[in-house]
Amino acid sequence: MIDMGSPEGASSLYGGLKPGHDEPHGTYYKDRVIVLMYHEVVQAPQNAGALSTAKFERQLRMMKANNFHWITMDQYRGFILHGDPVPDNAVLLTFDDGYASFYRDAYPILRKYEAPATSFLIVNTVGNPHRVGVPKLTWDQVREMNRNGISFYSHSFDSHLYAPTDAGGKHAIAALSGPIYLRDKGRRETEQEYELRVKTDLEKANAVLERELGSPNHVLAFPYGAFSKPLLAICAQLGIDVTLTVKDGLDRPSQSNGFRLNAGGMQNNPDLQLALMKQARQRLGHAHFDRAPERKREALWTLAAMAIVAALWTEAAYKLFRAKRTRGTLAQKNGLA
Repeated sequence: MIDMGSPEGASSLYGGLKPGHDEPHGTYYKDRVIVLMYHEVVQAPQNAGALSTAKFERQLRMMKANNFHWITMDQYRGFILHGDPVPDNAVLLTFDDGYASFYRDAYPILRKYEAPATSFLIVNTVGNPHRVGVPKLTWDQVREMNRNGISFYSHSFDSHLYAPTDAGGKHAIAALSGPIYLRDKGRRETEQEYELRVKTDLEKANAVLERELGSPNHVLAFPYGAFSKPLLAICAQLGIDVTLTVKDGLDRPSQSNGFRLNAGGMQNNPDLQLALMKQARQRLGHAHFDRAPERKREALWTLAAMAIVAALWTEAAYKLFRAKRTRGTLAQKNGLA
């Protein structure tokens, strides 16, 4: 299981950057896409993960003034899966969780700038009056926006949560990323139970999205960016051919599990974010998913195997030495007899 954790945002990458002047003909990267990630966009943010509408509009205005080009999710899928061409400085705008404020506050700004975008829905919360918490979109709002350049895909059916992996609840993981603790059974899920739960959740999301929007779902944004090999395999089985995490990076063709740069949050600085996007190749272009745990395990197995071989060799050498010494002693005795 790879848990990307909570995104810290682009602010952690701002070191050494300074606001620059507009470059209406600038080219900063080719044959790559920056996928930007937002959560809530509101007039007056009340939590650290929300971005003000003023900052959001400044981001879009500066992107347009500096020759960045917004693309649709269809263009992104074509680029990732088939290597279809995209404009220089291509950007995909994505929004997570399906907040009602997306329709009220972000959508009018997107329309003003004629910017396409994708919203990832926690499907069971859409138009669901029984779900408490931050108000979510309705299906009427989703369908209206879908007719006007906003695409909608899965953020799971109802698995946007952390769940315990032990009886005491001391350890928790993103629910889609691995087996969780079953309180009614007093144990963790088996691998088969985990995979069935995940497959059922994603199948439900796909079915509802297709019913409400009239087209199959092929994209999933992992809740919290956390994923596992079984989860990726299930996505492939269900026709989900593009997935997205929350790790900073620059996406390239054939990279079906994509990076996203957090562009939201109260700490966002639109001027420094734009400076970062202009240096995307240098600062984001070498990102990769950390395989250190696997490499450490491989190294440990290699060292263990070498130790076993060395021990066997030492034992064999010692036995040979003892055998030679015994033969020498017997020869001396026979010579004296």
